[in-house]
Amino acid sequence: MLVALLVVCLFAAIGFRVGQIVRPSPAAAASTWQSAAASSYAHARAGAYRRAFAQGYAQGWRAGVTAADAAGSRAGRTSGYTTAAAQADAARAVAAVLASSPRDLRRGVKTEACVPVAGGLCEVLGPRVTGRPCPPSSVVYPEGGAVCIPRILMLAARDR
Repeated sequence: MLVALLVVCLFAAIGFRVGQIVRPSPAAAASTWQSAAASSYAHARAGAYRRAFAQGYAQGWRAGVTAADAAGSRAGRTSGYTTAAAQADAARAVAAVLASSPRDLRRGVKTEACVPVAGGLCEVLGPRVTGRPCPPSSVVYPEGGAVCIPRILMLAARDR
């Protein structure tokens, strides 16, 4: 029995020493804890970066779309004002040309192939003078019908 007790004590002492040898020191445990914390921080930081990037990208996209819509609206209004001003200038020029066009020529009066008007234009004689219809893409001048004017000038004068 004494031998059995001695064997049990011996095995307990050996087990205790083995446990002491296998058990890490406090410095090793702290080092392991710091390594684990740094590793988990790197993984967490990478995941947070992906999420933050997606949210930032979406916010930037919305802000860009809003800014582009505003700039497009401003550009559209400016273009519309510019076009309207150009059309008004063209209409004033047409009105000046039409004001100087001959309105009343008797049928059969000998004239040239066209009637010179202000601005260096030369209008084709109309059906009242020639008895023939106006050429394509032109219309009879409403006041008298002595000359034919380009249809585009009539449309521009009407739009003003």
